[in-house]
Amino acid sequence: MKKGALWATLLGFVGLVGGLLALNLSVGNTPVLGLDLKGGLSVIYATQEPADAEQLVIVRDLMRGQLESFGIAEPDVRVEGENIVVDLPGVSDQASAFEALQVSGIVTLRPVIACDGLATANEAIGQATMPRADGAGTCVVGPSGGTGEVFSQGSASATISQSTGQWVVNVDLRSDGQVVWNTLAATCFNGGAECPTRQLAILLDDVIQSSPVVQTPDFPGSVQISGAFEESEVRSLARVLNRGAFPVPVEQQRVETVSATAGQDSLNAAVIAGLIGVAVMLAFMVAYYRRLSVVILTGLVVWGMTVFSLAVFVSRATNYALTLAGATGIIVAVGVTVDTYVVFFERLKDEARHGRTIRNAAPRSFKATWRTIVSADLVSLLASLILFSLSVGSVKGFALYLGLTTICDLVVFYFFTRPAVYLLSTTSWFDGDRRMPATLAPTGATS
Repeated sequence: MKKGALWATLLGFVGLVGGLLALNLSVGNTPVLGLDLKGGLSVIYATQEPADAEQLVIVRDLMRGQLESFGIAEPDVRVEGENIVVDLPGVSDQASAFEALQVSGIVTLRPVIACDGLATANEAIGQATMPRADGAGTCVVGPSGGTGEVFSQGSASATISQSTGQWVVNVDLRSDGQVVWNTLAATCFNGGAECPTRQLAILLDDVIQSSPVVQTPDFPGSVQISGAFEESEVRSLARVLNRGAFPVPVEQQRVETVSATAGQDSLNAAVIAGLIGVAVMLAFMVAYYRRLSVVILTGLVVWGMTVFSLAVFVSRATNYALTLAGATGIIVAVGVTVDTYVVFFERLKDEARHGRTIRNAAPRSFKATWRTIVSADLVSLLASLILFSLSVGSVKGFALYLGLTTICDLVVFYFFTRPAVYLLSTTSWFDGDRRMPATLAPTGATS
């Protein structure tokens, strides 16, 4: 391979890795830390009746969406067996978190009989006094005339009306829900005894979210809800209309709180243990390989930069934060990466013992060891995939990051270590290195 191509490969890869690292650091992107490293809240929910995998996934997604709508960033919500586990790293407002998680998402539609708890004289069976979400008193409402299933899920949006300039909510009606909605709308529009206020209340888990006045008896496919709304109010109402109900009831099983101090202590211990282990290993590599150890040291720096950027991407793009188990997987992967160098360099020394020059030995050693290195890393990667698919909890984090860092090992070895050793083999860098075979040092020896 020509020097120009080798330099292009080496510098291009280092530039890419360094650029990604600089970009992440400049915008403050760091790996999202898990509960055991950052502290926070962990809640386990169990279903109150048998549920299949699809129903559990629906509950998981609804819980995650509800937490995010409450402004709780990066919630870790996952299915483990028959349970839903909610980890909230760094959460400080536990009241809001519990409020978000306790919503089951049942939306009902009820005609408003009276406001502020002043019931009419002719109350009928099914009427009830319900609280308002904004805390501004109560109202007496009639029996439920429909549920949130009349709306097309996900169709509600908060917009500004072009005619009035006010915030409104637009939502589409399902084809099979249009009759139900229009029946209720006609009842309230007429203002009879069943709905004297002409208001139709929209309730989430028996709490009134909005009670707009019905201004027309017929809605042809869509509904616009208007009023003296603030932007936050209409966005909240749109979330209510878009949110589906849990397919199965769930109940809280266990709550654990991890302090931020304990999380920081765990992180510090993991970093110190990793640094000590890496330092001891590198000291041995320097003593054993001498000048070749420069490749190991610089290669591990490039590998670490690659792992950092990948950990940032994975922890932010997926639901898997970097936990203590994941950090352990990264530390273990350092040994896997060093093994790659050992296999390559020992083959390099064997080639030299057979009388080959370093210029000739370098590419021959790579070709001879590349298949072995790929096979070894694939075994590690396959083990990680199996462990990830069969395990639960923190073991998944270990398997995930062990697998990702193993992939980084292959990439760095091919795009950095290979061209670096090739380029060094064309110089006098190894001349006089007593750890290398005598036939390896002179670059002009017969191959």
